[in-house]
Amino acid sequence: MLGSGPAEIVPVRLDPDLKSAIEARAASEQHTVSEIVRRALRYYLDIA
Repeated sequence: MLGSGPAEIVPVRLDPDLKSAIEARAASEQHTVSEIVRRALRYYLDIA
């Protein structure tokens, strides 16, 4: 789910450990890295 409007690309710098953790979670849940990041941001910002 991308949200209510057109998606915008937002470049983000990640340290290698965080990038690896996101990639591992995406693979284990069969989602894209982008979806994992969106879900994490929604959870953190409490806008799920």
